[in-house]
Amino acid sequence: MAQGVVPGHFHPQYRELQTELLARPFPVITGEVMVAHRAILFTPGEAAEHRAAVHALADGAGVTTLQEEKGFQRLRLGEAEIRIELHTEFTTFTVLAPQAGAPFERSAIDQLPPAWLDRLPGRMLAAVEIASELVPPEQAGSEATMARVIECFRQERVVGSWVSERVASVWSHFRLDDRGATRFLVQIHRQTSGRYGRLLQRLLEIENYRLAALLSLPLARELLPQLEALEAQHVALVERIGLMDDGDERALLVDLTNLSLATERLQARCGTRFSLTGAYARIHTARVNELREEPLPGFQTMSEFLDRRLVQAWHTCARAEAGLAALATRLQSTTGLLRTRVDVNLQSQNHQLLASVDQRAATQLKLQYKVEGLSVVVLTYYLAGLLKLALEGAKSGGLHFDSSLVAALLVPVLALGVWRAVRHE
Repeated sequence: MAQGVVPGHFHPQYRELQTELLARPFPVITGEVMVAHRAILFTPGEAAEHRAAVHALADGAGVTTLQEEKGFQRLRLGEAEIRIELHTEFTTFTVLAPQAGAPFERSAIDQLPPAWLDRLPGRMLAAVEIASELVPPEQAGSEATMARVIECFRQERVVGSWVSERVASVWSHFRLDDRGATRFLVQIHRQTSGRYGRLLQRLLEIENYRLAALLSLPLARELLPQLEALEAQHVALVERIGLMDDGDERALLVDLTNLSLATERLQARCGTRFSLTGAYARIHTARVNELREEPLPGFQTMSEFLDRRLVQAWHTCARAEAGLAALATRLQSTTGLLRTRVDVNLQSQNHQLLASVDQRAATQLKLQYKVEGLSVVVLTYYLAGLLKLALEGAKSGGLHFDSSLVAALLVPVLALGVWRAVRHE
């Protein structure tokens, strides 16, 4: 072991993090090449079957594994190189083969086993066909060269420019061909294998992330009218809060809760998709900038063409995301306002209830005093009667005294005793 290297001092994922910089290298290409690229979007439930199909391709007859690492694999099948990259939501398959014949006369996708791609679980997210041709620098952008470019794209209007310090020119009309793919024609002006490979990779990533970022556009268009309806309901609820009478809080709180639940469902459904759109859009913009385009007179650059529509689409998605978040925030504020109103009403009701309890307690106390006074009178009356009977009985037994006088004198004593006994209880 080298001096100064202690295994325990390295982070457990040190090597994985270090090799990430070198992962998924750009292809090194010499000469004219045709490229077929497919991005397949799959669900978590299809992941196992998807990986099994990829392993079946790698284990097929005549296929040689050139490189395999986490999320990336290079295969060789005859003259074709197959590059497989696993992304978060999709897998990309790129086939590179020497170009034979005129541009777009053949496709490198035909190098794959027959019908293998059709049986692959998932749905096509992006399809790209790239053809190339060698064009001397002095002929770049010439009338004859551009006539050939337009012929490749069936007389359609094309966009393109010099790229990568005029190493090449890139052209496309961004219309789908018979295979449902977007076509790029790369005219190579200076043979630099490394830069050519990086250019091809950037073109493929531009299409992948452009379409991945646009996945939320139909969702945003569907969401915006729903947001308008929810906003109208929210405004009506706020107005009801200002006009409601005491006792209407329960019905209003039920409506507000239902509106909040509807908003939360939309956030759960759309939130992740909108977040991914922002991430994909930033990567797409970075890849377009890396082309370092230089305009050719009379032609629109790809960045100008893409920005014209994509910026508007991404703004639509951002507006839907921001509107949904703002509605959720306002609903929380409205819920707090309603709760404050309910708390104030409850405090008022509690105050009235306490006042009523105090009044009833005072009434009960007065009644108790009255009952006690009446009880003293009644008990004194009965005790005086009993005392008089006892004194008359004693007088009949031979004692000589005035029983009525004695009873009259003892009545205050009896009353005082009864009052003390009642108060003691």
